[in-house]
Amino acid sequence: MSTPGELAAQLDAAVYGLHEVRQIVSQGGRAAFDASEDRTRAIAFCWVSVGSALKHYTQMTRMPQGAAPLSAPIRFRDRLAHQRLDKLDLDLLWETSVRETPVLLRILERLADKHGSE
Repeated sequence: MSTPGELAAQLDAAVYGLHEVRQIVSQGGRAAFDASEDRTRAIAFCWVSVGSALKHYTQMTRMPQGAAPLSAPIRFRDRLAHQRLDKLDLDLLWETSVRETPVLLRILERLADKHGSE
């Protein structure tokens, strides 16, 4: 079984990645995102990192595979990790980053609080 510190490290890694997504999205909006392959690739990498951390977290906690609410970012990670960079769905990447980042941050903060009180 994993220690609370190990679980917290995975959550911290996911939160860090989400903060990076939020920062990139906030700098110049959709126009800057569309104009820069570096931005799109950076956001894709951040989501892969977030999903990987959450995948490790669910394995460490023995959460059932596909358990909500962490299953969506893990599936998104899997999709991005196996996608060619020149075939990224930019609309999906942008919409997920704008809509899901704040929601997922709140969920992870609640999980982190739970582990902090154990």
